[in-house]
Amino acid sequence: MLAAVLSTAALGCFVGGWFGGDLSRVAYLSNSSGDAQVWIYDANSSESVRVSGRNSEARYPRWSNKQQFLAWITVGSPGQLMIYDSASGDVSTLVADVDDTQPPAWSPDGGRIAYVSDAEGESDIYMVDLITRQPTRLTFGDAKERVGDWSPDGEWLVFTEAGRDGLLLRNPEGVNRIPLTDGVDSDPVWSPKGDRIAFLRQNDGSRDLYVLRPTRSGNWAEDTDELTVSDLDEDEFEPSWSLDGRRIAFAARDEEQSEIYTVLVDGTDRRRLTHNRVDDLSPVWSATGDQIVFVSYAYGNAEILYMNGDGGGQKRITTNDHTDTDPDW
Repeated sequence: MLAAVLSTAALGCFVGGWFGGDLSRVAYLSNSSGDAQVWIYDANSSESVRVSGRNSEARYPRWSNKQQFLAWITVGSPGQLMIYDSASGDVSTLVADVDDTQPPAWSPDGGRIAYVSDAEGESDIYMVDLITRQPTRLTFGDAKERVGDWSPDGEWLVFTEAGRDGLLLRNPEGVNRIPLTDGVDSDPVWSPKGDRIAFLRQNDGSRDLYVLRPTRSGNWAEDTDELTVSDLDEDEFEPSWSLDGRRIAFAARDEEQSEIYTVLVDGTDRRRLTHNRVDDLSPVWSATGDQIVFVSYAYGNAEILYMNGDGGGQKRITTNDHTDTDPDW
């Protein structure tokens, strides 16, 4: 294993313990050394630590449950799936031959990661176990697939397939492969309770936010129904669920800039949380359910900020001249 990179910088500070619980760290990308690298901001120390190597470009930092591990993808031929152990501070390569254009997806128990690889010729979905570090191929199609999200009970992976409309389910421990929708759909995200999937659908030149749910006793293999939960004219993207599963945060872009909104799961009570003339994007709800971390260009370059779930209490996490993006906590 490689020791974590002990590079620190006081990139911002906070007033009060706004994170709640023990989830006091935000992972993000910063190009402070040229290529984008993974940093972790710790609210307790008001410092950021770089955990990815200087000589490799990183993408998609993603925390496991309770922030025990942090995974990301390094760009290269091949790309590599990296992992940071919060307890030991060690960084290691979990698996190689990874598609560096797609983020990894953690299982709910934090013991497995789904990713896409062309290691056996086709671009398929694989799963790797953190203990054995052995990859398992989950799909066997000729078309390129994109990993979406795990169901909270760990039974299903939702994904999409190039050249085929709609969302698909795959049971990583079984044989079932279930078609869910038939639209031009993408970016599926499971609700915390497992009873709904938020996703985006391409409609007449723009993407709209939808919610899918089963109609027969929670059985996804039976009938499902779809609901459009946002009627904005703008292009909508980056859905994120609140902890209680009642609201969805998302970004919407008009001709000038993107702003952040939330909406109830039934499509009512839409709220605009950011109001300025630059891009605000990449909202991610906290595990405590009361704050949203996001990216804003309000200070010229991309910075990481957070706010309350109603848009109030906005604070900066990073305060530098670099491009800081892709936050997760």
